[in-house]
Amino acid sequence: MRARTVRTLLVAGTVVLATLGSPTTAQALPACPRNAICLWHFQDGTGEVYVWRGGYVDLPSRFTDHVGSFRANRTGAFIDWATGKECRPVRVGDYASNYQGRFGGKIDAVATSC
Repeated sequence: MRARTVRTLLVAGTVVLATLGSPTTAQALPACPRNAICLWHFQDGTGEVYVWRGGYVDLPSRFTDHVGSFRANRTGAFIDWATGKECRPVRVGDYASNYQGRFGGKIDAVATSC
């Protein structure tokens, strides 16, 4: 009987520790259309969205250097023109829920490739 109680307490303790130790999941970004790259003004896919579908495009001024998050459902490239051309390739499946502190704070344009 004592062994059964000990086992029950061990299992319960393991469940409690696993629950307390689980990291919180990040908020999922909203959906983005097929064959597009979506850029949101704020992190976690909030605020205004800009949907890019191909070709070279200078971002609207409100997005220039102010992309808080993105989701890529096609390949493309993010470009910064501040000191020449700095380019970051983007692949299908790439995303960032908090991109402003990274290249999102520099991006000026989106293109099909670097």
